[in-house]
Amino acid sequence: MDYLPKTLSGLIVWFANFATKIGGYASTFGLTPAEVTQVQTDRATLELVINGANIRRADAEEWTQFRDTVLFAPLGTPMPPMPTPGAVGSLPAGAMASIIPRTRALVQRIKAHPNYTRAIGEDLGIEPPETTPPDRPELKARSETQFRVRLTFVMRGMPMIEIQSRRGSEAQFTTIAYDTSSPYIDGREPLVAGQAEVREYRARYVDRDNQPIGDWSDVVSAVAKP
Repeated sequence: MDYLPKTLSGLIVWFANFATKIGGYASTFGLTPAEVTQVQTDRATLELVINGANIRRADAEEWTQFRDTVLFAPLGTPMPPMPTPGAVGSLPAGAMASIIPRTRALVQRIKAHPNYTRAIGEDLGIEPPETTPPDRPELKARSETQFRVRLTFVMRGMPMIEIQSRRGSEAQFTTIAYDTSSPYIDGREPLVAGQAEVREYRARYVDRDNQPIGDWSDVVSAVAKP
């Protein structure tokens, strides 16, 4: 998982924290005043270009509305005022392109420094957030026609789920599927041809190394029927 947010609004928040705190760790990691200043400049530049794009997008929407009113409004519609472009501002002194690659290179240096600790990384926002795997899936079963049973569940960021079933006189659960998304349709033929049967199900998550993780879900059941 990446430490940088995936949204532009999230990047603004992330850089605000990073730029505010990086100066306090300059001596810890041997950063020069120029490097700290560049981080501050990058923050201001990033905010400017992201917010500027939003302002210009709003300008375009206003101009489109203005155009459509002038061209297609019903007779008698008063002439609207011409839209006024929003103020974007100007680039700060020392602004440079490639903000994200430059920041990643700086973070890589910081993490490779012998003084680096995870606590510092969390303070700077350069450690990916820890995720706790869910204990077990929440499994639901619903009967459909033609002896089909629909199983639904939420993956919660896990790559795979193992589904087991037991029916009729079976004493043990057996694996019937590994699935990566909901729903799973159990379309097996009944043990006794043409006869409805109760099917029990349970599931557990599987990690990226194909190892089971967490506990089995509660056992759920449904009647498979014609």
